[in-house]
Amino acid sequence: MMRTLSSAVLFLAVTAPAQTAPLPSANSAYAQALKEFQAGNYASAVDLFGDVEAAFPGTTDSSLYQARALIHLQEFIRAEMVLRGYIRGHRDSSDALYLLGFVLHRRNRPAESLETYTHAAAITAPTSDDLKVVGLNYVLLDDYTDAIKWLNKSVELQPTNKDAWYYLGRAYYSKAQLPEARTAFEKVLELHPQDTKAQTNIGLILETSGRTDAAMEAYRTAIAWQEKGAEPSEQPYVNLGNLLLEQGHAQEGIAALEKAVAMAPRNAFCHLKLGMAYRQLGRLDDSEEQLTQATTLEPENATAHYQLGRVYKDKHFLDKAQVEFERTEELQKRASQPKKTADH
Repeated sequence: MMRTLSSAVLFLAVTAPAQTAPLPSANSAYAQALKEFQAGNYASAVDLFGDVEAAFPGTTDSSLYQARALIHLQEFIRAEMVLRGYIRGHRDSSDALYLLGFVLHRRNRPAESLETYTHAAAITAPTSDDLKVVGLNYVLLDDYTDAIKWLNKSVELQPTNKDAWYYLGRAYYSKAQLPEARTAFEKVLELHPQDTKAQTNIGLILETSGRTDAAMEAYRTAIAWQEKGAEPSEQPYVNLGNLLLEQGHAQEGIAALEKAVAMAPRNAFCHLKLGMAYRQLGRLDDSEEQLTQATTLEPENATAHYQLGRVYKDKHFLDKAQVEFERTEELQKRASQPKKTADH
């Protein structure tokens, strides 16, 4: 059975024959469950595949499809339970093991996910998407060297894997390997012209390289592209607004930052940058509102607390300012302490 994994969503081929053929008496119920799955009615498919497994235990691969449907529904805890139950009776099922590895990745348990992928790979060779998720596990472990290694293996195995190229670019960018990062993002654009995320990241590379005007143009291009798309992102707006803010063009940057906040009201960084822009223009009440929202969304964000403290100081609320500055110092001290290294 073909497996195609994505970090954002799981796409599954459903036309391949099942690992275990259903008994004649299970055919009708199984076929109905499969029809629901193929139609994208995942909640219904979960129930129907569960019914098939309960009525005809071990005679079909209903549990695998049930887990796949749960993954589509982002119900990773239930998916893990179903997969572990299936694996107890099918210890050499690479399909189940690869799915479990993906689920553990999505549950932010990268070390366990890597162990599971290793077990699966000993049975069946991984796909490009499997290797991509292995690389992303190393990103979660803050090990960008190994992340780059496995993401490179992913694109070597399937050079048209757009998502793998994108994550490879992000890994290179995190390691400050800007030429390699740009090459990866340009490969994404080659495979998927007008990809907003790739173009936005090229803007970041130009900005990091000190090419301010070119970076602004890249962000504006990404904004123009995404206006025609079905899934607009706040990222090019906040990046453009932030860059304009840093260049002293707060008034111009505010329009972009307000758009970013409207698109992503739960994004603390957007509120932070808009609050900072308002402060530059002396709009202290508006600044306080945005920065308070930023600290509410991310209570551990030292920068947001510091900027809020500055606004309180400007407004002569000195007691409140002192509270925010002390909170900033506390968070900075905590961040400077050595992190415990997880076993992996």
